[in-house]
Amino acid sequence: MELRFNKPWPNAVSPIELRFIDESVFAGVTLRFDELWLNAASPLILRFEGDIDPPIPVDNTIGIECGIVWLKPTELQNEIAITEAANDVSFYTDLHWLDNHSNEIFVDAAWVYANSIGITKSISWRVYESVRSDTSVNWSLPIDHQIALSLNWVVPDEHQIQSSINWLDITAHQLHTAVAWINGQDQERPLIIQYRGIVVDDEKSIKWGFHEPRWVCSTKYRPPVGKVTLRFNEPLSTQPNPIVLRFTASPNYCYWDDGGGLIDANPPLPNIDFKIPIEPQIRRYYLMQPTITCVRVSDSLPIVITSVSISQSRGQWARSVSLEFSSRIDAQRAHNELLLITINGYEFYAIAEQPSSSKAFGIETHSSTGRSRAAELSSPYLLPISYTNTVLRSLGGIIGDLLQNTGWTAELSGIPDFSVPAGAFSVGNKSPIDAINEAASQLGCMILADDATRKLTIIPRWPTVPWEMATAVPDLTVHDAVITNYSESVSRNPLCDVVWLRGEQQGISAKVKRTGSAGNIPAADISAQLIVDNQAARIAGTNALADTGDKLNVTLSLPVMVDLPPATPGMLIGIREGAEVFKGTCDSWSIRASVSDRGDIDIEQSITVIRSIA
Repeated sequence: MELRFNKPWPNAVSPIELRFIDESVFAGVTLRFDELWLNAASPLILRFEGDIDPPIPVDNTIGIECGIVWLKPTELQNEIAITEAANDVSFYTDLHWLDNHSNEIFVDAAWVYANSIGITKSISWRVYESVRSDTSVNWSLPIDHQIALSLNWVVPDEHQIQSSINWLDITAHQLHTAVAWINGQDQERPLIIQYRGIVVDDEKSIKWGFHEPRWVCSTKYRPPVGKVTLRFNEPLSTQPNPIVLRFTASPNYCYWDDGGGLIDANPPLPNIDFKIPIEPQIRRYYLMQPTITCVRVSDSLPIVITSVSISQSRGQWARSVSLEFSSRIDAQRAHNELLLITINGYEFYAIAEQPSSSKAFGIETHSSTGRSRAAELSSPYLLPISYTNTVLRSLGGIIGDLLQNTGWTAELSGIPDFSVPAGAFSVGNKSPIDAINEAASQLGCMILADDATRKLTIIPRWPTVPWEMATAVPDLTVHDAVITNYSESVSRNPLCDVVWLRGEQQGISAKVKRTGSAGNIPAADISAQLIVDNQAARIAGTNALADTGDKLNVTLSLPVMVDLPPATPGMLIGIREGAEVFKGTCDSWSIRASVSDRGDIDIEQSITVIRSIA
């Protein structure tokens, strides 16, 4: 019998038990070794007593059955069952025996020439019986105690000490001080002071300067500043003249007195929120060093871009952005990410939403289009909603409801807030920003978004109406020195001076007429949900009349400098021609920045100004 081993087994300990596939049918074979055989190499040839090399031929013509019974030793041993299949060519096993205590080998083999499909070898190692050790430790803990510490402080009642001293040179007086102690009898302590002397000199101390700043509080009624108008809802003929007006006590009113006398020692600072027009200085030449950067807001990762274009008009609630990247990696890093683009120090936020690429021979470009940060309030970032004011709400309250849980805020600028009856305003299946834009459009207003502070401002489409531009102060004034390109065109429209407005489900019917006009040329009627108040009708009608009449459309190309910032739609623009300044409303604005192959940066903004000429 030959045993073949595929790898050495240095940790093997004698005896070894070999087992075949079915141990219930085939007996096992036990091998015992009496010494180490480190130089053993596969295959191993096992010989039994009487075997010689080469073996003696056996005549198979006469069958002889020979039965051998092996007595199992009484000592502890391992059994190995070997089942050998006739189809197997060889069986490899490498064994290195490390047990020096074995001194005999017992082989118990049962050979069956069957069509076995495999050989299973199971080796059982002797494992001593487990000994269980239980250790029990009881900790002696003291009984929990509670310590309560209570201190009672004996505090006397509040007392009032009155001291009255009359100062004379001759007569002595007594000063009585009464002190009442708690839980005790009232005691009296007399104090006798006698002064004697001659008046030598007289000294007076006068405090010089303004009084100290302090808070002044009072419940005295404070009427409003200016003329007070009293209106009565019914006549009171039995009331004789004069009429006595009685007012209820006003709540406690406090104001800060910053000190001073007739001349204020701490004069308040002047209001710095003046509307000072922005006008770049006229210079012989302008030296500029344009810069353009782009970073990913989430982790401030720089994104290299070769060009960017940003535009917005009065009808848009978000800016349109177009980007061109320097590589495919930059385009992938910017996809669906909020980007911060800085152009000559002015910051713009953009989301790269729709990437695109083009390839030509030796040229590969990657670009993307998107919107400004206000796109967070639209699809696909927010699901469409349906809204109806189920209770009486103000216009600002409705806009606040639409922005709930979005992280954005809103305010009204140049628009008086008014109440909207329950159920008067409703929108369906629109994003929050589209619903707000719907409400603003009904009033002839538009939305300006501050992406840095995440704030929406609702302003009229005409912050300054055409018939008031002559006396208005422009927000931005430009002159020939900074205008690089100028073009104009005229659009003809009828000039209307009256418009009719009415609400839809609820509301009012109103007529808005331009002051000082005949009111005989009507504009198209307006019907909207939010025409529920005179203020709402006034706002919508005023903007509708401002849209009528002949308009001069002026397109200007300007640089972007420290004293010439990017314009904003709705801004009142002044264009200086010599000593004359004509004004118009900024209808649209765009800025473009590009980087050439040599690294030159070109930045230019373009604005369209609408001027009424009728």
